[in-house]
Amino acid sequence: MSGEPTNTLELDMPVVVSRASRLREQFERNVRAQFTNYLQVFAGTGVRLGLQAVYFFILANTLSLRDMGVFASTSATGIMIGCFSGLGFSSFAFRAAAGKRRALGGHLAVFYVSWLISLPLCLAASLPVFYLLFTTSLSLTAFLLIIVVEAGTWRIVEMIHQVNNGLGRYASASLVISLGTALRTAGAVAFMASGKHDVETWSAVYVIFNLAAMVLAVAVYQPRIKLRWRPSLFFGRMRDALMFAIAYCAFISQNEIDKVVMLSLADQSTVGIYAIASRIIDFTSVPIRTFYVLYSRKLILEGRVHDKIGRSLGVEIMIALISTIAFAGLLVVLSIWPTLLGHNVASATPLLAVLLAVPAFKNLLEYHSELFFAYQRMTMRAVLATSQVALKAGALALLLIYLDGIARWGAWLNTIYIGLYAISAAIVYRYVFGNEKNE
Repeated sequence: MSGEPTNTLELDMPVVVSRASRLREQFERNVRAQFTNYLQVFAGTGVRLGLQAVYFFILANTLSLRDMGVFASTSATGIMIGCFSGLGFSSFAFRAAAGKRRALGGHLAVFYVSWLISLPLCLAASLPVFYLLFTTSLSLTAFLLIIVVEAGTWRIVEMIHQVNNGLGRYASASLVISLGTALRTAGAVAFMASGKHDVETWSAVYVIFNLAAMVLAVAVYQPRIKLRWRPSLFFGRMRDALMFAIAYCAFISQNEIDKVVMLSLADQSTVGIYAIASRIIDFTSVPIRTFYVLYSRKLILEGRVHDKIGRSLGVEIMIALISTIAFAGLLVVLSIWPTLLGHNVASATPLLAVLLAVPAFKNLLEYHSELFFAYQRMTMRAVLATSQVALKAGALALLLIYLDGIARWGAWLNTIYIGLYAISAAIVYRYVFGNEKNE
């Protein structure tokens, strides 16, 4: 009898070892695949980051601070209004690419028709903003050219980029966005060489090179599938698409509304300094945004999986650490070489020095937005994001009215972002993950 346990152990051990070995190999394959996908996405993003840095460096030091503020405010207006370009159907194109590829042709056709319908509406919607804030800063023609880029041509490039990511064609997705950014950078070089460094000249150069980027994206990187126009798809999904557009506009406005608020309450040079600081913070977010592409696709593909709260909190900690470390490293570099990125960029360093918490909490807000999208909580996202835009705009306006000096009101921006994050986290973990427990 005493020999039976030994024999059983001898028989079971190879089975256990074999099973553990298979699990380890499967885990290693999954890790390698995810890491390879990340590198593919980040390779393009890294190239894009380098090109954006060159583009930003040239533009920020070629335009005056005043013109930089005017351009940034106009661009912000176009980006916010441009969220309605395509009437929100780009989200369904991405979902079809990620999970229902047979339906992609229909969703792409609906997007293009919606884009043609919405672009004139976006231009018309921008006119009241022009007559309210920009009549003394630039011409209507220059204003509309910039709006056309942000609400029109670049939206096509971004849609094709998202669809390729949804299909898992990360190399193509990286190329389409990298080449588009390269053409923008070439436009900045041409602008610098033109000898005319005003915002009027830049608006003309800007639209020409972005139009070229759109043509290249459609001609080379759009998936080779037949476009099928389906009125039932257009009208049946209109409500959900518009809800996505509203939510997306509210989310984007969290990053862009401050430039418009500042233009109405501060001088244009201050807006230029703030725009430069915001752009530098965005550069430190690139590795995080690369992760969002893969993580959103993973959440959509895996569907409902319970007990995700712990994993999500772990992701938040990772985002906060990477964001803070990257931003701190940038501050160290700029403290050693203040004029590394040019004299105009150096003028934003005092503001950057007090925005210590902004990058981390800004990225966490973007992460929450990805969760709303992946779990199809678009109505909730729209309500939350809209309220946050109003809170942020109101708080920033109060800071500009009652506090003098960039460093003083800049330091209080940390408190604003922490408050916005707290509201967002309470909603996400109560109504997104909380609801899953009951399903």
